[in-house]
Amino acid sequence: MSKQDVFFRRRIEAVTACIVLALVLLTVRAVDLQWGQANKLKQLAENQRQRQYTVQAPRGPIVDTDGRILAESIQIPSIAATGRDVPKDRIGVLANALGMPVSGLNKRLEHKGFVWLARQIDPAKARAVAELEIPGIRQETEWKRFNPLGPATGHLLGFVGIDGRGLEGLEYSQNNVLVGQSGRKNLRRDARGHSLPGAYWLKKPKMGDKVALYLDATIQGMAYAALAEGIRTQHAKGGSVVVMRPQDGAVLAMVSWPGFNPNNYRRFKPGQWRNRAVTDVFEPGSVLKPFAVAAALQTDRWKRNSVIFCENGSYRVADYVIHDVHPEGWLDMTGLLARSSNICAAKVALDIGSLKLRNMLESVGFGRRAGIGLSGESPGILLPLERWGPVETATIAFGQGVAITPLQLAAAFSVLANGGTHVSPKLIRGLDVEPSYRVMSEQIARSVMRMLVHAASPEGTGAKAVPAGYRVAGKTGTAQKPGPRGGYAKGKFMAVFAGAVPADAPKLVIAVVVDEPQKSIYGGTVAAPIFRRIAAAALPYLGVPPEFSQQQWQNIPVLAHEKAHMASEGEVPQYYGKSLREVRRMASQGGYQLHVHGSGWVVRQKPVALSRMARGDSLEVWLDE
Repeated sequence: MSKQDVFFRRRIEAVTACIVLALVLLTVRAVDLQWGQANKLKQLAENQRQRQYTVQAPRGPIVDTDGRILAESIQIPSIAATGRDVPKDRIGVLANALGMPVSGLNKRLEHKGFVWLARQIDPAKARAVAELEIPGIRQETEWKRFNPLGPATGHLLGFVGIDGRGLEGLEYSQNNVLVGQSGRKNLRRDARGHSLPGAYWLKKPKMGDKVALYLDATIQGMAYAALAEGIRTQHAKGGSVVVMRPQDGAVLAMVSWPGFNPNNYRRFKPGQWRNRAVTDVFEPGSVLKPFAVAAALQTDRWKRNSVIFCENGSYRVADYVIHDVHPEGWLDMTGLLARSSNICAAKVALDIGSLKLRNMLESVGFGRRAGIGLSGESPGILLPLERWGPVETATIAFGQGVAITPLQLAAAFSVLANGGTHVSPKLIRGLDVEPSYRVMSEQIARSVMRMLVHAASPEGTGAKAVPAGYRVAGKTGTAQKPGPRGGYAKGKFMAVFAGAVPADAPKLVIAVVVDEPQKSIYGGTVAAPIFRRIAAAALPYLGVPPEFSQQQWQNIPVLAHEKAHMASEGEVPQYYGKSLREVRRMASQGGYQLHVHGSGWVVRQKPVALSRMARGDSLEVWLDE
C-alpha cells in the first residue's frame, strides 16, 4: 500500500471518528434535553406562554338608611399591554384607536413587561382597539366608583382614585373597610402574543365590606337643592346644611355648596372638595344665645320671667362697647332671644360667670370633634378658661370669640330638642360613639324651647323659617367674619339659622350656614328660608302631619308674604337631587309638560315641592353638575 493510500485512509478514519463523536455528543445532548433537563425546559416554555397579573377587587358599596346605593363600583374596560410583544409597525393604528399621540404610546411601550395604556375608557373605544387584534394588547376590566346622586353627596362621600383607593370624604376615612382584597390571575398566550383559552385564578378577588349610613338620600337631595337655591338667591359664596334626628343623633343630611360631582372630580378645584359642614369653622353669632340663657336658668339667680335692662342699645364692658342693632329697654329672657339682644346676653353671662358659661358650651359639644367617622373634622375653637376675661365672657355669650362647625351647631340644638340630653351625632352604622349624657334638666330645656318658638314667631327674628302648619323653635345668627390680620373683615358676614321642628315634639334639627350673602346679611332673611324649604319638604316625607289645619294656620298671626308662600304648598313631587332620566320618568307618570335647563342633577324646580299640580301642567327643572 502506497503512502498516498495510507494518508487517505487515515483521513477517512479521522473524519469518521469525528462524525461518530458528533453523533455521540448529539445523542448525549438529546438524552440530556429529553430526560435530564426536561422539567426545566418545560417550565421555561410554560413561563413564556403564561403571564400572571393582579386583578383589582371592587370596593364595598355605601348605602343610605334604607339600603339605597350612594356609591358603588361598576365594571369598565381598560387597555393594557405586554410591551415586548407589541409589533412596532402596529403602534400607529393603536395610538389612533386610543386617541393618544404616537410618541406617548411609544414611551409607555418602552416598558417590556405589563403596562397600562388607557384606563377606564369608553366601551366604544375599547371595542375599536379589540377589533385591531394586535399581539400583546389585551382588554382588562377594572372597577370605577359611581355616585348616583352626584353633587348632592359629593362632599360627604368624596371620591376614589384610579388605583381604587379613597382620596376624600367617607371613601377616604372608611377606606380600610371599603377596599377589597385583590386577586391574582394566570393568562395563557400563543407565540404571537394572542390570548389563549385556559386562564385561571390563582387567587380570586374579594369585594370590600359595605358601609351603611344613617343618611336619608331623599332628605339629602332636599337639603342640597334648598341650599343651592338659597345661595343663588343671595349671591352667596357658599354654605352648609346639617339635618339631624335629635332622638338618636342620626345625621339624615349633610350638604355643602359650592357642589362638585365626584364622578368627574378632576373637573373641580381641590378647594371645592372639602366638606364644609365638618371642616369649616365660623363665629356663630346670636345662635349661641340660647345656651347662655340655659346656663343662666341652671342657677338660682335667673328665671324665665327675669328681666334685664338692655341699656337702650349701648353698653361698655371694660374698654369694649357692645351694641344692639335695635336698641331695647327692659326685656325678659324670652325677649332676649326673640329680639336677639347682645347687651342682655352679655349681662346674663357676666352675672353667672365664665365657668358656668364655658361648661355649658363644652357640654353641648362645642370645642371638640363629634367623631362621626369623617376625616378633617375640626374641633372648633373654645378658649381655655384662663383666657376668659370680662370682655371674652360678654362677647362669647352672643357668639363672638368662639368658632364652631355646622355639625356642632346641629348637635347642640339637638340637646334642647332632646329635653336636655346630649346624644352624639351618628353617621355610620356600627361606629362607636360617645354615650349620651344629661346636660341640663328637662324643665330648663323645655323652657328654652318655648322661648325659641317666640324667636321664630313674627315677634322674633326667625319668622321666615316657619313652614305652613308647623311651629319652629329656632334662632337666627348674623356674625362678621374674622379678617386675615385680626379683627373683622369689612362687609363679610355669616348668616345662620338653627332650630327644631315641630317645636313640641321635634323630629328634625336643621342647622343652616350661609357664607358671605350679598343681598342681605341677616340670618332671618338668608338662612331661615332655607330651613323652611327643607322642613316643608322633609316633614311630610317622614310622615309628620301638620300641627294645624289650613284654616287654623290662616288665623295664626304670621307675616303676610310668608302666608302667601306657605299657602301654595301641597302635592308636587319632590325632584331635588334626581337625574334627568328619573325626572323624565316621573314627569311622564304625572302627565306634566317638562321643561329642562342644564344637565346633571336637579337643584331647582318650579312649581316648588308640595305645590298643587294637575295633569298637563308645566313643570320646569334646573339641573347642574
